[in-house]
Amino acid sequence: MVKRYLNQITLKEAVEIIRSTPPVIGSRRMSLIDSAGHILAESLYANYSVPEVPTSAMDGFAVVSSETASAGDQNPVTLTNFERLNTGNPVGNTFDAVVKIEDVWFEDEKPKEIAIRKSINPGTNIRPPGEDIKKDQLILPAGAKILPFNIGAIAAYGITSIKVKRICAGIIPTGTELISPGTRPAPGQVVESNTIMAEAYLRQFGIDVIRYPPVVDNRVLIHGAVEKAADECDIIIISAGSSAGTKDYTSSVISEMGKVLFHGISMKPAKPAMFGIINKKPVFGLPGYPLAAQTVLRVLIAELLDSWGWTGPEKQTVPVVLGSPVSSEGGMDEFGLYAAARMGDHYTAIPLSRGASVQMTGVRSKTIVHIPIGVEGYEAGEIVDALLQVPKEELDHTILIAGVYNESIDRLTEKCMKEGIRIRAAPASGISALILLMNGACHLASVSNGEDISICGTDKNTGKLGNLILVSKKEIADSKVKRVFELATQI
Repeated sequence: MVKRYLNQITLKEAVEIIRSTPPVIGSRRMSLIDSAGHILAESLYANYSVPEVPTSAMDGFAVVSSETASAGDQNPVTLTNFERLNTGNPVGNTFDAVVKIEDVWFEDEKPKEIAIRKSINPGTNIRPPGEDIKKDQLILPAGAKILPFNIGAIAAYGITSIKVKRICAGIIPTGTELISPGTRPAPGQVVESNTIMAEAYLRQFGIDVIRYPPVVDNRVLIHGAVEKAADECDIIIISAGSSAGTKDYTSSVISEMGKVLFHGISMKPAKPAMFGIINKKPVFGLPGYPLAAQTVLRVLIAELLDSWGWTGPEKQTVPVVLGSPVSSEGGMDEFGLYAAARMGDHYTAIPLSRGASVQMTGVRSKTIVHIPIGVEGYEAGEIVDALLQVPKEELDHTILIAGVYNESIDRLTEKCMKEGIRIRAAPASGISALILLMNGACHLASVSNGEDISICGTDKNTGKLGNLILVSKKEIADSKVKRVFELATQI
């Protein structure tokens, strides 16, 4: 008999369990140039003072300040005791100030005397030793994340290699049906793409990732692969095999080698997600469907890394007006992918396909809307916070087209992209798209040639897009929409 999920818990409970997992952190030494995004394992101290001697802060002339005391606009002082300096040049011991070159009058490039009309105080325009940093002064403490702009300063203070904290995640793809990317799948075969996506996502946190070769659906072989990953890595991620099918061995392998802490979350997608411990190391079971796998990475594995001190992509939200109603089962947390764009003075979002296996939904989406457990859904026109998957500015350059989708939309997307206009298509039936248009939930609707568009009355413009009809409201205030109409006629 096939078992159902062992102990389905809420997302909140799952996150609490994950965040309570003690860190498993190592360290390694690496070159400074490669260290951006990594976390310091030990504090950094300056090898020497910067500057080490007094240096000029300006292009100008080093002088003795007391010799300028009587200088004024009506009483220029001529000096013969000076040294011409460029910014950063050492200041000789006999001088105690630097006059900016624009405040000096002189005859040629190598003057024997200079005139000034303003007195100057001791220390003016001179960087004293250690002004930037003193020898053995703290640069960054252990635990700080190295930012790209930190690297130049660290190098300037005499450091070329640093010791960083190290986390290594091992990802194991499982499934007899898997084939390598670049191979065209036969019926029943699937290109192994989830772990490539997972590695790309996890590397944004500055951690090391080992992606192991695919393992067929065999309990003994999966056991061996997990054992190897547990020896070599700090986090183990087993891709696929987490559901309740006859060849889903992830849960049993974790149980044999350690302990399953939960299997099944009241969450959609990624209900079969699991988490356990092997040799004090966290183990995740990643669902096989791509959008479910992305959800586990974003809401579970990212939480673990954050609790250990590793931060990844910034989580920025934007308020959006929902273009259509969306329902939920109520007893679970649900994450939906949405196409979004600016519409006048606000942002609007339209839900995309909710199937966890449809990868193009992820490609087309720009925002994620979370329906919390206990909420049965939202009505059209409600304002909710959406998690951005692209920079907010991209929404300002996006035109949202709802309706029938075919290759004409693809050609239009390519043309518009060359002009800095992003097209986001939200597939829908013709009548649904026209309703969205009339409700102000999209810029344009695409309908089949011959579709009845009388629902729009006289408040419409129409144009040709290949074998589709492009429809907008009669009054077009957005110049980008006008340009899209023009480009559509070229398809």
